[in-house]
Amino acid sequence: SRRSLLGMGEPLANFDNTLAAVKRINKELGIGMRRITISTVGLVPEIRKLAAEQLQVTLAISLHAASNEERSALLPANRRFPLETVMEAAREYKQVTGRRVSFEWTLIDGKNDDVATARRLGQLIASSAPGSHVNLIPLNPTGGFQGGPTQRQATARFVDALRPYGIEATVRVRRGIDIDAGCGQLAERAAATYEQEAATPAEPAVLLRE
Repeated sequence: SRRSLLGMGEPLANFDNTLAAVKRINKELGIGMRRITISTVGLVPEIRKLAAEQLQVTLAISLHAASNEERSALLPANRRFPLETVMEAAREYKQVTGRRVSFEWTLIDGKNDDVATARRLGQLIASSAPGSHVNLIPLNPTGGFQGGPTQRQATARFVDALRPYGIEATVRVRRGIDIDAGCGQLAERAAATYEQEAATPAEPAVLLRE
């Protein structure tokens, strides 16, 4: 059994509670630290703080682009913590904990799924955080983004382009798409429900008298 802390907001922005949750999952559910993953957009001070805890959890960093310009367009947090500092923190995490870091890469058709981009990613990881793993995630459809998932052949080419850099890549299986339960879809649905409820006038209070 595995547990992942992701898709519910930034775990490392809620560091103390995340740490407490991880320890409870380990102690009360009996799930080993190495089978617990914490995902982050790359909050550098918190990554270093997590490394100092030496919990042996897997650190997964959402990357999605191999240049600061492209990544900042997708993840505003990159303007605060640019790629250079994120990669340095990832390298330090492995040095301190001995645990391989995973980089999350959402494949978007025609945006970041070509061979040239894969090679830039390979060069970035090989030079800055060698020995890391890449999780490739086909984009899930959401109303707020018009991009589509990468096709199977393009995904295979992307994986092949990473191999010369000594990088192992795993393509994540998409689940729950038909019920809007895939990554990013639940948050979108929850936000839509919240907005709808906020826009609905409250029923007038009825005062009951005997």
